Amino acid sequence: MEYSRSIIDIIKERTSRRSYTPRAVEAEKREALERMFAQVQGPFGGRARFAILDTSGWGEGRINSLGTYGTIQGATLFIVGMIARGGHDMEDFGCQFEKIILRATDLGLGTCWIGGIFNRSRFALKAGVRENEVLPAISPLGYPTERRSVADSVIRWSAGSRNRRPWADLFFDRDFERGLAPDRAGRYAEPLEVLRLGPSASNRQPWRVVKEQGRDVFHLFLCRSRGYDKLIKAVDLQRLDMGIAMSHFEVAASELGLEGRWRTSPPRLDFVPERTEYVQSWVGG
Repeated sequence: MEYSRSIIDIIKERTSRRSYTPRAVEAEKREALERMFAQVQGPFGGRARFAILDTSGWGEGRINSLGTYGTIQGATLFIVGMIARGGHDMEDFGCQFEKIILRATDLGLGTCWIGGIFNRSRFALKAGVRENEVLPAISPLGYPTERRSVADSVIRWSAGSRNRRPWADLFFDRDFERGLAPDRAGRYAEPLEVLRLGPSASNRQPWRVVKEQGRDVFHLFLCRSRGYDKLIKAVDLQRLDMGIAMSHFEVAASELGLEGRWRTSPPRLDFVPERTEYVQSWVGG
């Protein structure tokens, strides 16, 4: 894919930005993103459609028009995405949208995943969402202010955005009884680390990974937070999070020359924690 530098460095660099300057995004950068729209793929084969919308003509009441209630300030450009409804639509969308978000970071632009609070129906109408499609998320696009706004700082503080769960909470060796140490992950320590750094709704970090003994096979699970599956009727936010995690793991493995692919190959485990469900497996080699 069309990144100009290390994707691992880009992942580590990126943070959500909610306040933007009036500086216009150059045409060549918009074109670079639009090229990426056609390149990205998801782990289950569902293809999303993406567009850049200019909301500057949406009227005086910008907060009401966008429905972000002041959480996004100064932005007029937004990346929007649509995908046909299906069994793994959210994972496919999350994976593809995050790859685009990372390309925007590569171009020096600010972004912020918005899957919950925004005027979904208006964005869907403007983007031309089809009858069989859903619009899971959007992101502002532009040049962020040098300093974060008060609202941005409060949101980051309340969500604990800087904090990530330790390896022992997320990664497991053979089963859910044993934590996976970085040295036991071998060549995949870095892909797992950038997976750990992924953004997620309210920073819940719902991903869990079980590595098979003696093989580069990693089974991804979704550990659901109570109530999140019912938060928004049309969109499962934590399945979007799983797509983000899968994108980080996949692009990092590719950059490191680690061959592999996603497969549906659920492991046989004696114990699976409550509210934890199998998603997909990475099979290396």
